[in-house]
Amino acid sequence: MFSSIQIRSLPAFLAVVSSATFVAASPVPFAVRSSETTFAKNFTLAALNTTLPNANSTGAPLVLGAAGGIDGGSIEVTSTYASFPYNMFPSLGLQEGNLLAFSDQQILHTSANVPLLHGSLDWFTSSIYNSTGSAAFTAASGSGDFSVLAFNGSADSWYLCPSDAPGKPQNSVYYNTSTIPSLSGASNAQPVECYSVTLNMVPV
Repeated sequence: MFSSIQIRSLPAFLAVVSSATFVAASPVPFAVRSSETTFAKNFTLAALNTTLPNANSTGAPLVLGAAGGIDGGSIEVTSTYASFPYNMFPSLGLQEGNLLAFSDQQILHTSANVPLLHGSLDWFTSSIYNSTGSAAFTAASGSGDFSVLAFNGSADSWYLCPSDAPGKPQNSVYYNTSTIPSLSGASNAQPVECYSVTLNMVPV
């Protein structure tokens, strides 16, 4: 069903979404007392560095960046807004362990996939298929003002990895890896270093 994988050309895609902007409202601290599979409010994600100082207590805003497409849908990757300044999905939801994203049109079904070991936190969007990607996401109590996103009970296995790919690379969230392969094309390129983050769930 999902046979030929095709990486789509970005210019046409960006022309469609160039008017979409990330509107950051003042976050309201809202934390659950314990892990739960359904979050009471819609939210956005923000990556908070756990090893180095942060510019604020919320973290770097995250959006669903472009990652290509397959038959019947498109693939997104969780990226920083700074590296992909378009926001097609202004809010997320956690329902019975399923991590969902909502577009303004509300006509697409978008859910997070199971993050493979050392893989990025990807999403699948389709107006045809509506199966969920994983039911292992939870909201856990964080050390700060916000609840944090966990997978399989772990909230401290997320990493933010900068990309050295040519063009307009996206800095993306990965699961349980401190390095990713270089995409620079250089013959002697070293693996790219990532840094540990927690994913704050900022209510909207």
